[in-house]
Amino acid sequence: MRLSLSDWARAAPLGMAISVAICFVLLNGLGVWQLYRLRWKEGLIADMARSEAMPPVPVMDLLKEKKPDWRSARLPDCSIRNDRLIYMHSEMDGTPGYRVLTPCPLPNGAMLTDLGFMTDKTPLPNTVLTPVGRLRPFEKGNAFTPVNRPADKDWYWRSANDMGKALGTPMRGDYFLVLDLEASKAHMTGLTQGPLTAPLRNRHFEYALTWFGLAWALIGVFISFVYQRAQQNKAANAA
Repeated sequence: MRLSLSDWARAAPLGMAISVAICFVLLNGLGVWQLYRLRWKEGLIADMARSEAMPPVPVMDLLKEKKPDWRSARLPDCSIRNDRLIYMHSEMDGTPGYRVLTPCPLPNGAMLTDLGFMTDKTPLPNTVLTPVGRLRPFEKGNAFTPVNRPADKDWYWRSANDMGKALGTPMRGDYFLVLDLEASKAHMTGLTQGPLTAPLRNRHFEYALTWFGLAWALIGVFISFVYQRAQQNKAANAA
């Protein structure tokens, strides 16, 4: 049954048509926004790759820069002592264990240093390192993160304030260091290297396709609905 434009127009509810048009624009807008996010993330990843390729810089010089995140830094000599270690609950590749943390002295307060991952609390040999690693900004625990219990030495997230108090050492609260075991020549049995690169995922193109797909799927459903209604109306009029 052939339908005219007037048949289509009469079959399309005005309120529904307006709602569909608004949703179509919004969904496409979200898709375009994800494309902008894609370009931003690609630039961020490229900048991160360039910074990660730079040689280590003395940490006090690096901290003067505007954004030293994930840059390679060198700290002054640091004593690794078992009575100065904090074991923070963590996991790596699905294996539960601990991040081993210790303070390393700086001219204006110690910097928390993440030595690596261990599956248990095996004591480390007392030694002196010249730490080389990546600077990372501190992240606060979220609503799902258990509360640190310093009195029980039960740690779940890095808190410069609480850990500094527990160790009796004023701690910088802006950045901590993730130790590069190889660059620091730190050969300690049981320690596994922590992540030295920023965990940046880039799925914005997939998200954009999803939003565009939803927008056009909505149009398809609306056209199908209007077509069936127009056919029904025409058949009823013909009868």
